[in-house]
Amino acid sequence: IAEEDKTIIDGLSLTVKDGEVAAIMGPNGSGKSTLSYAIAGKEDYEIVDGEVLLNGENILEMDPDVRAAKGLFLAFQYPIEIPGVATMTFLKAAMNAQRKKRGDGELSTPDFMRTVRAGAEKLQVPMDMLKRGLNVGFSGGEKKRMEILQMALLAPTFGILDETDSGLDIDALRI
Repeated sequence: IAEEDKTIIDGLSLTVKDGEVAAIMGPNGSGKSTLSYAIAGKEDYEIVDGEVLLNGENILEMDPDVRAAKGLFLAFQYPIEIPGVATMTFLKAAMNAQRKKRGDGELSTPDFMRTVRAGAEKLQVPMDMLKRGLNVGFSGGEKKRMEILQMALLAPTFGILDETDSGLDIDALRI
C-alpha cells in the first residue's frame, strides 16, 4: 500500500473467512488505519500489487460506494460531528443508498423506524441520541456506539473497525 509514492505496507497477506474475527495489532504509525482506508477505497491510498477479495470478487477497481454496497463497512477511529445533519436522516439516506445500489426498493418510513428502533434497542442506544445532529455533542463512547448501530443497520458482509474500543467504557464495550 502506498501513499504519495511512499510504501506504507509491503507484503501483507491476510485471509478472513466467513464468521471469523481478525485483529491486527501494532504500534502507532505501523499502518493499521492505512490498511483500513486502502481497503475501503479512500483517495490517496493505493494498493499497488495484489488484490482484495470480498465475497470472491476483487474490489480494488470499485469506487468506495460500490465497495460499501457489495458489503464492506468501515467504522472510523475518530467519528466526526456533522452539524446540521440529523442522525435519523443520515441513517435513512445511508440505508436507502445501500438498498438502491443493491437493486432493492427504498424502505418506507414505518419500516425504517421499526428497523432503527430494533437496532437501537439491541445496542442500548437511547432514542434521544437519534434525534440529535450526527455525532454532535456525543461522547467518544456514544460516537462509537452510533457507528456500531450504523453497521448493524447496513448489515455488511465484512466490517472493518478501527480502534473500536477507544472512548468506550467497559459496559459499552460489552454491549
